[in-house]
Amino acid sequence: MPKRQRLTNNSDETDITSLLSGDTVFAIPYFQRAYKWKPERLDQLNTDLLSLVDETSDFHFLGAIIIHGRRSNPSEPDVYEVIDGQQRITTIFLYLCAIVRALCRKKEYADAAGLFQKYLVIGRETSLPTNSKLQPCKDDRAQLNWVFDDILADKDFAEKIAPFKYKPIPASGSDNGRVRKNYRAALRFFDSQVKQEGLDRLTALYKSLLESMSVVQIDVWDPINGPKIFDSLNSRQEPMTTGDLVRNEIFSRVANEQPETIETIDQRSWQPFYEKFKQGENSLFDSYFFPYGLIQDPNIRKSEVYTKLRAKWRDINDPEEIVKQLAEYQDSFLDMECGTNHQGHPKDVHHRFVRLREANAPTSIYPFTMQLSNALKSSEIDADSVVALLNVIESFLVRRAVCGHEPTGLHAVFKKLWAECKSTPTPAKVIEEIRKHRTVVWPGAEEVKSAIKTRALYGSSVTAYILAEWNRSLGGDQPGIPHWIEHVLPDKPAPAWFESFTESEHEKMKDRLANLLPLSQEMNQSLGNGPYSVKKAVYADDSGFKATRKFAEEYSQWTPEALQQRSETLAKWAISRWSY
Repeated sequence: MPKRQRLTNNSDETDITSLLSGDTVFAIPYFQRAYKWKPERLDQLNTDLLSLVDETSDFHFLGAIIIHGRRSNPSEPDVYEVIDGQQRITTIFLYLCAIVRALCRKKEYADAAGLFQKYLVIGRETSLPTNSKLQPCKDDRAQLNWVFDDILADKDFAEKIAPFKYKPIPASGSDNGRVRKNYRAALRFFDSQVKQEGLDRLTALYKSLLESMSVVQIDVWDPINGPKIFDSLNSRQEPMTTGDLVRNEIFSRVANEQPETIETIDQRSWQPFYEKFKQGENSLFDSYFFPYGLIQDPNIRKSEVYTKLRAKWRDINDPEEIVKQLAEYQDSFLDMECGTNHQGHPKDVHHRFVRLREANAPTSIYPFTMQLSNALKSSEIDADSVVALLNVIESFLVRRAVCGHEPTGLHAVFKKLWAECKSTPTPAKVIEEIRKHRTVVWPGAEEVKSAIKTRALYGSSVTAYILAEWNRSLGGDQPGIPHWIEHVLPDKPAPAWFESFTESEHEKMKDRLANLLPLSQEMNQSLGNGPYSVKKAVYADDSGFKATRKFAEEYSQWTPEALQQRSETLAKWAISRWSY
C-alpha cells in the first residue's frame, strides 16, 4: 500500500485489498452477537467513500481489528477468529458483494468475476465448511447465504465463474435481517451512483474502498486479551484538530519568550481571529482550514492542509504575520457560512451570496466564491460581474439539485476553477470550465422541466429555497426561507380527498413541487389533513406568503388536472429563474 494512504508506520496497517485478497478466512465466533450496523453508520461509510473519490480525503483509517489465528494444516487457508472488528469486516464484505452485483447489473461480468474470486471466496478445494472468506456468527449465516444466492442468481455471471460453485455456510438464523438489509442498502447506493455519474463512478468507488481504506490487524496470542486491547485503543479522548496544530505551530515561534509576551500576542492577534469564528455555542474555526488550504494550493488534500501550511510558514518568524495571512479569507468564509456581510458588499451582491446559502449550496464551492468575494472587495472585479457569476453558479447548483444530482464530484469542479479562469472569471469562462468535467452533469432545460413536473421534491434540500424564490417572484415580502412546507394534497389524506384523487395519483403526486406551499409551522400543524375547502380558506386569509394566498385565488378545486397545470407553470418559471 502506498505510504501516503497509510495513517501509521505500523507494518500491520493494511488496505482492504491486502486484507481480503489472500488465502485467508475471517471467522466470527459462532455465538458472537449478530451483525448490527444501522443505516446511519452506512451513511457515514458512504460519505467517507465519496470523500475519497472526490479527493477531499486521500485515505480513511477504519481502526484496529483484533484477530486470533487458529492453528491449521499448512495446506489450508489461514483462518482468523475475529475478536473485535466484526462490524467493520462484515460491512466491507457486504459492500464488495454489492459492488459485484452492481457490476453484474451493468453486464460488466469480467470485473465482477475478478472481484468475486479475489476478495469474496476461496477458489480451491479445502476442508473448510464454506468457501466464503467470511464466516459469520450463528445468527447471520443464512443471510450471507442469501446474499451469495442473490449474486449467483445471474446465470451469465455464474457461467463466467464456472466451474466454481459456492459452498453454502451451514445455515442458521433467519435469512432476513441486518446483513441482508445492509447488502441491499449498499447495492442501492452503488446503483444510484452509477445512474447519476456512470460506470466510471462505480470503478472509482470500489478502487477507493480497496486501496484507500485501511485497518491495523492485531493478532493476539490469547483471545481473552482481545477486548482489553480494544478498550485501551478506543478510549474516548478528544482528537487534535487542524486548528489545534496550527495554533501550536504559530506559537512555537515565540516558545522561548516570556509568558507575558506570548500572552500579549495571543490576546492581540490570535484571540480576535479565533473568536470571530464563534457562532453561539458552536465554532466554525476548524471548518475554515480546508477551503483556505485549497485557495493556497488547489491540489491539496484535507489530510495535507497542516503540513502544507507549515511548509509555507517555514521562513516567517512573526506569529502575527501568520495570523494576518490566515485571516485574509476569514470574512468571505463567514459570509458564506452565516449570511453576514463582513465584506461590506453592495446589496445585490450580498443577496446573491445569501441565496447560495439559502439554497444549501455545498461547501465545495467555497474556494471559488471566497476568492470571488475578496476580488470584489479589492476592486479586482466589479459588482455587476460578481452578480452575473453568482447567478451562473446558483443556476448550475439548483438545476442539479432539482434533477436529483448529488453534490458529490463538485469538489473537483470548484477547487481549481479560479485558477482555470486565470483569476479573471467571466460567466462564459465559468460555464466552459465546469462543462469540461464530463462526469458532472449540468442539466438542460428539458431535464429540469421534467424533474419539476414529475420528481418527488418534498424533502429535497433545495425545495424550501425554490418555494421562497417563487414567493419572491410574485412580489411576496415574507423574508427568508419558509419554516414549513405544506402538502396541499396531504401526505395522509382524509377519505374525502379520494373523491378527486385515486390512490395511485396520490402516491405519485403528493410530493411534487406543484403540490407544495410555503407556510408557517403553526399554520401547517393547524391545517392537518382536512379537505381542500377548509385549507383554501386558511390559505387565502391567514398566510403570510403571497404565493400561498395567490394559490387559493387561482385554484377553486385541487384536482390531478389542476396539479398538472401548476406543474407546467412552475416548470416554465424555474428554467427562466435559473436560466443557465
